[in-house]
Amino acid sequence: MELRELGDRLDGDVVMPGDETWDTARQAWNLAVDQRPVAVVYPESAEDVVATVLLAVERGLRIAFNAGGHNAGPIDWSKETLLLKTERMHRIEIDVAGQRARVEAGALAKPLAVAAGEHDLAYLAGTSPDVGVLGYALGGGLSWMIRKFGLACNSILAAELVTADGRLVRADRDTEPELFWAIRGGGGNVAAVTAIELQLYPIPAIYAGAMLWPIERATEILNAWRDWIETVPDACESLGRMLQLPDVPFLPEHLRGRSFVLVEAAFIGSASDGAALVQPLRDLGPEIDSVAMMPTSDLSAVNMDPDFPLPYSGEGILLADLPPAAIDGIVGAFVGSPLLHVEIRHLGGAAAIRSPDHGLLDSIDQPFVAFTFGLAPDAEALAAVDRQVTLLLDALGPWDSGRRYLNFAESSMDPRSIFPVESYDRLNRAKARYDPTDMFLANHAISRHES
Repeated sequence: MELRELGDRLDGDVVMPGDETWDTARQAWNLAVDQRPVAVVYPESAEDVVATVLLAVERGLRIAFNAGGHNAGPIDWSKETLLLKTERMHRIEIDVAGQRARVEAGALAKPLAVAAGEHDLAYLAGTSPDVGVLGYALGGGLSWMIRKFGLACNSILAAELVTADGRLVRADRDTEPELFWAIRGGGGNVAAVTAIELQLYPIPAIYAGAMLWPIERATEILNAWRDWIETVPDACESLGRMLQLPDVPFLPEHLRGRSFVLVEAAFIGSASDGAALVQPLRDLGPEIDSVAMMPTSDLSAVNMDPDFPLPYSGEGILLADLPPAAIDGIVGAFVGSPLLHVEIRHLGGAAAIRSPDHGLLDSIDQPFVAFTFGLAPDAEALAAVDRQVTLLLDALGPWDSGRRYLNFAESSMDPRSIFPVESYDRLNRAKARYDPTDMFLANHAISRHES
């Protein structure tokens, strides 16, 4: 059967090379990524996903996934692959009494946060408003409440999936428990996830925001932040960050073309307790201070991430420590470079606690994760950014744990550095059981042949 005929089986659409919308259809969120599928499928239901999987079985094709389209750079297009773009599957259902949300595969972060917030509930949202909820959660999920409630992948209560033989199944702790374990931190490696159910939390408001100082104070402020986090409770998550902002219209006018060092924080508690907690930072005299009580549904605004696609290049690593020498290194490598952003997130707390109830990504042992990127609108800019990313990560080399966090790993790498060592063989067994022909191609893919 011709690929175009798949459209006759679907409520959704199929876009092929040569179609007017082809170049737009195959785009990732990162416009510097060149996705090269044989066709792009826009399913509108789980039944459409089943039909696509059955076609892939007939044709010997692989299936890759985009929802928000973030972190698509590592996808391997060397074999014939269908790209499943799930953006039309964006329904969100809130069970207020059960404090849970059912989220389809294409739902984005901000709509879920708003839908939960209408009922004074929150999910474990990250910093980006338009990241796909499924990709974020299946890959781990570093939220603003991670030190209190742990990784977002372990707040998944159930999942609806299509297996490689075309079965639509529900997985939870009691039904298909091994499949349920594998998706929580394993990304899209073992099945096509069409919906998940997430735990929600009765936290309608949070004390959060950002403080900004001129970039010239970067070393001072980042060292002060590093000392401060030794005093905070698990109810507080924060990051130290540097920004070198271009003069572009999507930024607020007072920020355009300027460079800053920032501390961003979120505290689960009262305004008075939050103000007391951040007072040592306020004593440093920030030029801009937005830290205040806010609805948890607005948390994605704190990091000021753009909510539209951009061309960029970057990379992230998990750090074993962040001493003053490491801060000196990143400040020296960043300031005046072509990089736009570098951040160090404080982890620990509940994120480092293991539990038999958790999934594949049980915990993150490292206390910090670093991520940096720069805009790359053309080949020359891309090369310059890549060189500087390497220099900055090299500066952190003595404190590099050798481990990587899936959603911040922007390039192809050995999956053994991403998935927990103690669980890697079990993940491969799950892959062999549920996807014996390696149909499903995650951004950080494993193969049933690996061990």
